Amino acid sequence: MRLRGTAGRARAVAAAVLAACVVALPGVPALGAPAAATAPAPARVAATTAPAAPSTDDLPVSVAVTAVSPQVLQPGQDLTVTATLRNDGEEVVEQPRASVRIYRYRMSTREQVASWAEAGDSSPIGDVAATVALDAPLAPGATATVTVTVPAADVGLLRTEDAWGPRGVTLDVGDGRTRVGVDRTYLLWDSAEEVPTAHVGVLSSVVGPATDPATSGAAAGDDEEAADGGPAPTGTPAPTPTGSPAATGQQEEQDDVAAEEQDGAAAAEEDERLTALTASGGRLTKLLQATADHPFVSWAVDPALVDQAATGSRAAQTWLTGLTEAADGREVLRLPWADPDLAAIAHAGSADSAADLLALARGVASQHGGALWQDAAPVLWAADDVPDQVTADRAAHSDPGTPWVVGPDALPADDSEVPSSPTSVSTPSGALATLAPDATLSGLLADPAASQPGVTPATAAQRVLAESAVIARSDDAATTYVLATTPRDWQPTTAVAQAQLDALAGADWVETATVADMLAAEAAGEADGDGAAREALPASQRGDAELTPAWVNALAAQWRSAEEFAAVVDDPAALLAGLDADLVAPLAVAWRDDVDGRAAAINVAIAESQARQSGLSVVLNEQLTVISSSAQISVAVRNDLDQAARVRVELRPQKGCLDTTRSPVTEVAPDADTTVQLTLRASANCDVTVEVSLVSETGRQLATPQEFSARVAPTIESVGGIVVGVLLALVLAFGIWRTVRRGQTARRGARVVPDPAPGDPDPPASGEPAGGDPDGGTPPADGPPASAAPAGGPGTSPGRQDPR
Repeated sequence: MRLRGTAGRARAVAAAVLAACVVALPGVPALGAPAAATAPAPARVAATTAPAAPSTDDLPVSVAVTAVSPQVLQPGQDLTVTATLRNDGEEVVEQPRASVRIYRYRMSTREQVASWAEAGDSSPIGDVAATVALDAPLAPGATATVTVTVPAADVGLLRTEDAWGPRGVTLDVGDGRTRVGVDRTYLLWDSAEEVPTAHVGVLSSVVGPATDPATSGAAAGDDEEAADGGPAPTGTPAPTPTGSPAATGQQEEQDDVAAEEQDGAAAAEEDERLTALTASGGRLTKLLQATADHPFVSWAVDPALVDQAATGSRAAQTWLTGLTEAADGREVLRLPWADPDLAAIAHAGSADSAADLLALARGVASQHGGALWQDAAPVLWAADDVPDQVTADRAAHSDPGTPWVVGPDALPADDSEVPSSPTSVSTPSGALATLAPDATLSGLLADPAASQPGVTPATAAQRVLAESAVIARSDDAATTYVLATTPRDWQPTTAVAQAQLDALAGADWVETATVADMLAAEAAGEADGDGAAREALPASQRGDAELTPAWVNALAAQWRSAEEFAAVVDDPAALLAGLDADLVAPLAVAWRDDVDGRAAAINVAIAESQARQSGLSVVLNEQLTVISSSAQISVAVRNDLDQAARVRVELRPQKGCLDTTRSPVTEVAPDADTTVQLTLRASANCDVTVEVSLVSETGRQLATPQEFSARVAPTIESVGGIVVGVLLALVLAFGIWRTVRRGQTARRGARVVPDPAPGDPDPPASGEPAGGDPDGGTPPADGPPASAAPAGGPGTSPGRQDPR
């Protein structure tokens, strides 16, 4: 409503002079030096109004601006401001009136924009541009809606190309000459034919409740063992004993029932939590409602959440359907499975190539949501707002090339109001592409009421437009890429968030950008902004809620041990299916808020790992007697796995009286027994305990070692035979040696005897008596046989030599 006439104009001039004096008063906070001032135009107000009196810090009427139309005002357009008034005081506001005031100095810095929103009731609130009187008094507790329109002619802003940008606007409520309420917002003036643009992106993390290993991966659907308690964290695994005689079928059945009941309870609890998040009013539902209609908002999605929702309640499945549909045409990034705590992994020690939990989480495949992951690029998200250098180095080492999102307060740039979000962090493992969100825009999305109490969708949208306009007006806007992120636990007010995103999407000076756009620009050297130098990350710091290194190493050791066990079968992947997800699940960042639940999840994961390392056992007699120096023993190897296993049996006597051999590698068919023969060799009488181990080709223990008692009693004959045989061999060898060494003498070896004279009797043969027949008979009369004639013929003697 406008009054025309000399009296009205005189009162308007007086109000303007008074406002100028208030600005000049010492001790009154100012908004900073104006960058591009425009001459205030005389305001036309209602005849019953007067300049507002100085306000107090306790105003009885709360004012909430609910609409600013248009959001971006151009020359020749009227400005309309709508607000809701509520009398929170104890007295009636007898003569309520509402005025729109315009602070006509353009805000050229982000500090000035923030100062306007944070200014108190006594700070400058601008010049009156239009006033409306309410029709009735405002009683205590009563509310009223008021709309004030400022004609285009009374806006009073310059129409030059350089005059565009944000100004301050207030809705001032008075009662007679006393101010009783005020609310602040922004006017976006667009007087330029063409405006520069700022690159702005928004990234939201889409994560659910902490993943329970009892319901994740293969553990959710397979028949498994679950333990009420777990072993203390150690660097090496403790395989589940197998083949114990105390384990009976009845006990195993009871264990299976208990495990199923525990898994069912865990699944019900997790499903209940997820249902609460995806039901109407739940956090994930609010996130989807706020961002679904804004495809420029990128999502970083936890694959574990997708799998949980796909098999969860009707509310969870409905939410997943909406998420999948809204993902069409949107940038979707993939977090590691279960959104693991990178800091906990990093602080547990250097990466182990055989059991790197971060790499393990990245490798877990989602069973659902194929449309979401079709073009999804990986991304890492720090658990702490300000992570440390140790975590950055681990991210660069375990997942090279994957970008890393830090908190809005990390890597500040003191010499710049608008540092470009994409940057690079140097680590011993190489450069790490890092996204450092803009603290102001991220805060406005995450918690707009923190920066402006009583915020409404209208005022939130105007604040975002003012911030982005200042960014676009900067000299380095072309090379500045600003990213706003929302926290993991973001519970947006849908109307406020939608208004903010609508404002960004519709602003002429905002060019939306995806994470991929920012990283590509940074890699090409086109996203350095004003070249601001960011502060370094702290060297090392641990959070109180972070999982301890002992537990992290225990989970890593379980994976390493399970891989070694699985090497005995032809298809290790089938044996270990789902175990990677189970071991990564306790690392979820969401477990930081539930320490007791995390401890239980670790126990379940370790129990599942140990169950995967069972199924092979040995069966043997508890008592064995060896009654000879060498004996055969039969050991039965049992394979309860669904694959053939290659194993070796080893016997380890605890005394030296018994020696054993190791069996060759034996293949045991699935769900079958195989007998393995081993040789025992005894060297003395004794009672000895023998440990029987089932090992892999590399010597890895495959089952808890079993023991049996052996009574070793080799016979005297066996021992004596060995001793006599050794002695005879020594005597024979000695005799041969002695004979060869001493040679022949006159008394040993060959002898030369004279030929007998004619008529002499034949000499006795060897062994015969000299007197003739050894039996006492008479020699034959015919003489010696012809065969006894001298070999040299008549008259010669081969045994005698001629002396001549």
